[in-house]
Amino acid sequence: MRQLHQHRQTAFAVCYRRQAFHQRPRNAMAYALEDYLRLLDDLVAAGFPLHPIRDYFAAPVAPPFVYLRHDIERQPRRALAMARREADRGIRASYYFRCDARGQFPAGIMRHLADLGHEVGFRYECLGRCRGNTDTALVRFETELAAARQITLIETVAPLGQRLLPAQRTDSTTGVGPEGLTLLGDAAAIDYTHILYITDSGGCFGSRHNRHDHSGGPQLGEPVTPRDLAAWLLEQGVQRVMLNCHPERWPRGALARLDAGLRDRIGWLSGGWRRQRAADLGSGD
Repeated sequence: MRQLHQHRQTAFAVCYRRQAFHQRPRNAMAYALEDYLRLLDDLVAAGFPLHPIRDYFAAPVAPPFVYLRHDIERQPRRALAMARREADRGIRASYYFRCDARGQFPAGIMRHLADLGHEVGFRYECLGRCRGNTDTALVRFETELAAARQITLIETVAPLGQRLLPAQRTDSTTGVGPEGLTLLGDAAAIDYTHILYITDSGGCFGSRHNRHDHSGGPQLGEPVTPRDLAAWLLEQGVQRVMLNCHPERWPRGALARLDAGLRDRIGWLSGGWRRQRAADLGSGD
């Protein structure tokens, strides 16, 4: 056991020094909540109407537009802080919540967001949790969706990539379409052919630093800061945007930003170790 532990420590130190692992985005998040709010103000000033995801399915709008999506990974109270500030500006966004392993949702926060006028959606990972068994996954999906609907209105859903199954990043419920579940739609079904998908996954706006969250359509080809994003969109002539921000990355206060930044760095370190270890095993090292 001690030898195994020493081997892991040595492997971690080696991969940390390797250039491929040590490529860390310079303008990494976390940013302050005020930076996000300033970004919203800049987008509105630049002429971009802001919409929740449900509008894509219920009442598609002509460009220019920005659809606002928030995936809640952890610390749901930060979602509430963000939602309140959006509501103060008359802005509605979509917040996607997943349940824990016991099927429990943060019900109070979900209701509060709905009361503020935001869309609350269900974020599912049923295939991953059911190890790819589609029949079991469908039953689980319907059960978890019903539990979410006991809390508030759910009209759209969104998938979560299961980290334990890297070959199957896109989760889905095969065999039943949204209509059969009285849903407006699934965010995975959005046509991104002409929509620029921007996400803070991976530590910054810019697809080069995004490990797993891709749309298959246009992506940012370079890192762009929140302060510069609206101007960049105007300069590039971009009129169709999906903006996905995780509230945990946009906290209030210096200590909270430090905490979010440390979590981000730990994620990069552990992810880099796993990727490098897989490469070593593949090469026979």
